[in-house]
Amino acid sequence: MLLAGLLGLLAFLPYVSSQKETDLLNLHLTSGGFENYLWRSNITAAQVLLTSSNVTDRLQRFVVAMPAGNSGTLSYFLPVDETQELSVQLINGALQDAVAPFNNVGVQGKFSFNADASLGVTIIGAVRAMRDYVEGSGTMHEIFNYTVSSFNASFLHLHRGWINSTHSMDFILTAQDNMMFNITPSNNGTFTPPTVLFQLPDPSRIGTVGWSVVCNETTFAGLGPSGVFLSPSEAANQAGANALQGLANGVNVNAQQLSFLTYQSKSLAGGWRFLTYFGRDTMIALRLLMPIVTPEESESVLGAVLERLNSTGAACHEETIGDYASFINLSDGIPELGDTPFYDYKMIDTDLYVLPTVAHYFLDIPQGKNRSSAFLSQRAGLNNTNLNISYHDLLVRNALYNLQRAEPFALNPHASNLLHLRPGQPVGNWRDSNEGLGYGTIPFDVNVALVPSSLRALARLSRAGLLQLPNVTAIADAYAQIWEDHAASFFEVKVNATTAESRLKDFVIQANLSEALLDAAEKQSNRTIQDSVEFYALSLHDDGSQVDVMHSDLGFSLLFASNVPKQQIEHAITLLQPYPIGLLTNLGMLSTNPALSSNRTQIDVLDRGSYHGTVVWSFQQALMAAGIARQLKFCDNSTITIDIEPIPNPKPSWCSEKALVSDLKAAQSRLWNAINGGRAEIFSEVWSYSYDKTQNTFDVADLAVISPQGTESDAIQFWSFTFLAVANATMQN
Repeated sequence: MLLAGLLGLLAFLPYVSSQKETDLLNLHLTSGGFENYLWRSNITAAQVLLTSSNVTDRLQRFVVAMPAGNSGTLSYFLPVDETQELSVQLINGALQDAVAPFNNVGVQGKFSFNADASLGVTIIGAVRAMRDYVEGSGTMHEIFNYTVSSFNASFLHLHRGWINSTHSMDFILTAQDNMMFNITPSNNGTFTPPTVLFQLPDPSRIGTVGWSVVCNETTFAGLGPSGVFLSPSEAANQAGANALQGLANGVNVNAQQLSFLTYQSKSLAGGWRFLTYFGRDTMIALRLLMPIVTPEESESVLGAVLERLNSTGAACHEETIGDYASFINLSDGIPELGDTPFYDYKMIDTDLYVLPTVAHYFLDIPQGKNRSSAFLSQRAGLNNTNLNISYHDLLVRNALYNLQRAEPFALNPHASNLLHLRPGQPVGNWRDSNEGLGYGTIPFDVNVALVPSSLRALARLSRAGLLQLPNVTAIADAYAQIWEDHAASFFEVKVNATTAESRLKDFVIQANLSEALLDAAEKQSNRTIQDSVEFYALSLHDDGSQVDVMHSDLGFSLLFASNVPKQQIEHAITLLQPYPIGLLTNLGMLSTNPALSSNRTQIDVLDRGSYHGTVVWSFQQALMAAGIARQLKFCDNSTITIDIEPIPNPKPSWCSEKALVSDLKAAQSRLWNAINGGRAEIFSEVWSYSYDKTQNTFDVADLAVISPQGTESDAIQFWSFTFLAVANATMQN
């Protein structure tokens, strides 16, 4: 008990560091009804969340999430008097390092309570366990239960030892000004939590509670803004120089926010829910950010991908570390692995981003020139599967794996030979939910955009001598051509004029919109609701039938392919019309629109409360905007882009059709008007809408409130920061 108390007291001693103040990250942002605080020093990093003071429709919640071990705490505070609104806030937004014996480090601060409260559900350990509870209808596992280490009227020490018994976390609370604790411990061990009351002796004054969260997981070495971004003078073009203003020196707060997610060994997907490695997220982000980031950042991302390939060449989707890795290994019947990281390979798209991203860096981007030899000669050292294997050989492994997967369709271009979700898996691409693909199993983006792009990149890298695969260059090109010629046709949806009008009118009723919205959409577009419509299906079912839902994933083709056919340009123009005719609202581009689907149940499946439904994903907008600019530059080299890419010779054949190019430019303008309407949100993950029938306009709505699962948006998301490297087409004149 004495040692536990000493640990608690020491955790509140301020850490005195030789670190320069300018190296610290100490940020505050409000997003989705939560106050987010980002803290990173040279010994720790943490994201802290508290429910915003003006939010009254949800419980007061406290989250600490740390990259170290992907560890953290989740606690709810409940009002004792349910007629009184409780508010728990971080005093002065102030965070500090916290240190304790046995290499425990973390973060500390002070709460203010405006009323008496009780401690609700509390989870200490893995961020994944916290996310399971928040988004999994209260899913909890007894193995994650904490213990009360010590307590009195002014002190509470909660402790959790990791499953592997080598790491642990401590959550410590101290009563300070106008505060006392009333604690009743559980009488049956860890199976029932203690009763903890926070009591204000003087209810007319705010009460104060000090807190600290520490653990002894390994802290990762971070990259500051100057380690992530080039200086403006290093940019390859004027657009890049303009974009880089205020980034490397950290003047731009978005550069600091992105920096919180970047580390020397890897980058993290987003916070707080995905504060760990995700291969797809980081490669998409790098592909767009590459022109403005340093070689160190690019090679950190690429190296992390190659280190985590499996023995067949598949790329890791998600890395699970820390306590939750022990939980998975135990659940899989291999407890002897302890907290050995668990690598998830269930996705079918992540593998396909590797070669295009590597090729763009080493063959197109100035920062990557003359660096391939040193990079590819490095040897892996992260896990035993790849130990001492060169990055070149790992890249070859991925190339041959993707070539093998592409071969059946190349030899027999039938729907059955397109890439399906893996057997027994309900997910496989960025729309990682059953509902996200409309319950289809053959995703559009994977088959139409990513497979041929990966094959083309393989051929480029081989011709350039970066991959020692001379015998497969011609094969890769030939396979790519077959995929490009045939895959999209299976997804082609045609809706005749009469059916389109009927479905649109039905949709506005079912979606609780109004026919006035259709009238407004017609006035703002070059289409009417009486027009026939052609677009690509979101996915296919196993039998080849279509999930005929309009979606934004055509952006992948526009960004990755250099020989996009005319039909895809026409479909892009169709998508970029006002909702519900197309995808555009006054607060952003929706990721799906089920208005024209023959399966009317999709309207409910992919509604505004669905994580991948009629909601706005920031990175999808950046992908589409960058893709359109890229295609227009292929036609006219004077088009302003930040990215560096060789112009194909010959140019795409559709470039000679002036009316089509003009329509694409108009679609680009509409897209940017939509993006600019939701600009306040663009560095967050995802947002939904509310609809004002009197004004026929949309307002930003918090997905967490609307979603039946309580799925919320991350305040910072790595791939949402890609807008830092996408030139705003509405500001070029």
